[in-house]
Amino acid sequence: MEYLSHIYLPGALALWCAVLFGISAMWGYGLALTSGASSGDSASLSFARRSYGFFALSIALAAAVLSLLLMMRDFRIEYVYQYSGMDLPGYYQFAAFWAGQKGSFLIWLFWGTMLGLLVRRTAGPREPAVMAVYTLTLMGLLFILVRENPFVMLGKTPMDGVGLNPLLQDNWMVIHPPIMFIGYAASAIPFAFAMAALWRRDYDGWAARAFPWALGGFLVLGTAILMGGYWAYKTLGWGGYWGWDPVENASFIPWIFGTVLIHGLHMERSQGRYRRANYLFTFLMYISVLYGTFLTRSGVLADFSVHSFVDLGISGYLTLLLGGFFLLGLYLIVTRWREIPTRPNEDPFLSRGTFMVLATITLMIAALVITAGTSAPLLTRFMKDPSQVGPSFYNKVNLPIAMLVAFLLALVPYLTWKGTSAREIGRKILWPLVFSAATVAAAAYWQVRDVFHLVFILLASLALAANFQKTLAKMRGAGGLRDAGGYLAHVGVGVILLGIIASSGYDVSTKVTLIQGQPREVDGMTLTFKRFIPRQGREKERMEIEVARAGQKPFLVHPKLFMNDRTRQVMANPDIKTSPFQDLYVSPIDFDPGQPRLQLAKGESGRVGDVEVRFTGFDLNAGGTNAMASMAAGQPVTIGATLAVTKDGRTAPLTALYKLNPASGQVETPLASLPGGGAVFVSGINATSGAVQLEISGIPNAAKLSVDVTRKPLIQMVWGGLYVILFGGILATVQRFRQVRISERVAAAQQRPPV
Repeated sequence: MEYLSHIYLPGALALWCAVLFGISAMWGYGLALTSGASSGDSASLSFARRSYGFFALSIALAAAVLSLLLMMRDFRIEYVYQYSGMDLPGYYQFAAFWAGQKGSFLIWLFWGTMLGLLVRRTAGPREPAVMAVYTLTLMGLLFILVRENPFVMLGKTPMDGVGLNPLLQDNWMVIHPPIMFIGYAASAIPFAFAMAALWRRDYDGWAARAFPWALGGFLVLGTAILMGGYWAYKTLGWGGYWGWDPVENASFIPWIFGTVLIHGLHMERSQGRYRRANYLFTFLMYISVLYGTFLTRSGVLADFSVHSFVDLGISGYLTLLLGGFFLLGLYLIVTRWREIPTRPNEDPFLSRGTFMVLATITLMIAALVITAGTSAPLLTRFMKDPSQVGPSFYNKVNLPIAMLVAFLLALVPYLTWKGTSAREIGRKILWPLVFSAATVAAAAYWQVRDVFHLVFILLASLALAANFQKTLAKMRGAGGLRDAGGYLAHVGVGVILLGIIASSGYDVSTKVTLIQGQPREVDGMTLTFKRFIPRQGREKERMEIEVARAGQKPFLVHPKLFMNDRTRQVMANPDIKTSPFQDLYVSPIDFDPGQPRLQLAKGESGRVGDVEVRFTGFDLNAGGTNAMASMAAGQPVTIGATLAVTKDGRTAPLTALYKLNPASGQVETPLASLPGGGAVFVSGINATSGAVQLEISGIPNAAKLSVDVTRKPLIQMVWGGLYVILFGGILATVQRFRQVRISERVAAAQQRPPV
């Protein structure tokens, strides 16, 4: 009863009911398998479907309860208290749902159960085995939530919450994490199809049904990565979009394995190849999601990543979840490996099949290298000084890998499954070669001198042009644009590779301090700090900078530098002026408002305008009597702050007085005239640190703003390339679902079960 009194029962009951219904669904699907049920008229299958429906309803109710508690700002609930506050707008209050460990696991589970409703309808005769495995993956997440219940109540109800992390108070917070968790949830679907096929020793046909789901997961996870990169770029102020942080890698590694998987499934469907390898690819993709979750949520990377979570006592559960599915998948793959029908590789070297194998190996190496780098803190944990690898490691290793990928993509459009002669390839690739040569010449003219970079540009532009040529050819065919999805996605890869090398390798950054009202030349531009704009409603404090270029109309940028009201943490948000060929990225570093106030310890100096003031110490006899004796007697106290004031190369001594009447608490701070004009008075004394606070008037002191000004050439190609990849992926996904439906109709017409 003590435990129940600290649990919000409506939400907790929904989770407990989900456990019951989830177990019932797996039991029902197990009975359907043993009875050989393959249609809806089986009682056990109907029971399993109803149980899964109630399982999904229970999870949806738990998510709805937590959402309602957040929107009501019910600070009795520990999770609501930790991640929300009275001052948060409604959309951030709702986004607090996935701001912490418990809520993010619940949104992951919610999307997983909703996807399961679709999987149940599209799995066909494989439904019992597929749904049994898929429900098991969801139960793993559910048991973590039962252990770390998001509905725990506090002993006392606080008046306000802690609030949302300032870094998360961005519009992208509302949409990016939910999309990321849809991608994570979708990774379990191909895994369920593959493991069910191994379990049932039914090795034919599963790839056709898993292929659209693999493509869909690839798209959703890619969209989330795009959003996350842009969020970092526009918000964090360091000028980049990918820092190789472990949390970033935790989504990127499954996406690479997903890329390998969709190409492997395509090979199996079209050529009957990769039948063994695809089981391994689905296994690696899902396990990489669980492994990334373990790394970022168990606390092992808390000292190495600003994005990772601290340990909330679930590291053991995450280890069990990861280890359980790792052993399950490994057991099924190892014990069924020799049974899986396959055929020997007889493809000639210059064939599409061989190049698909080479691309698979290349991407697998990239994924494994990134995994090893991300795991460095874990691998070195038992050493004297645990460490991580920096971005330079990933950049150096992945640059040649990206070049090899570009080379393979450039040739694949001209290869057939049976093989193509080198002469035929040379004839077809002529115009793309002309385009890539022109691109390299333009890059060399644009001051690209690194031979390695020029080769990279040659291969990336060749991949772009070759696949664009193939896309046009496909569009002229009977299938039109819908048949060109894969090649269009490859065009996007070429575009993004060019954008990455240009924006990351040839950006120009200058740190400069701007004095208000005084123009400053920076990299061919004239920057003028115009004014400081105070907070207006929810619009944070901004600085207005005018940017002028010769022959162009001046424009304004407004970087933000403000203090979070709750944490007292200084936050910086850049402003970005976008143009077709580059971004001007202005990130604030420091702001001096020009207020003539100095806080100095003994021996320290400060400057106001053209006057330098050095504090040399306190004079306890400045009032004619010793200040300590006067204080002991309860008499008025006078303390002098002795200063050395320097102006125009001349230094003069000065004493500013601080008078305190202990009886009345009244303080007097008479003005002391400065040499050459102006005055100073003591506004405060810190007896503990021995520091004095001085206010100075009568001296002009302009505000100063320090900024980092960066030109990011061709960065629009990064975002544009990702959009093209995603659009091509959408076309391919729609086409694959369409092909599955056609297959089902043909099978029904022939009165035989569809695959």
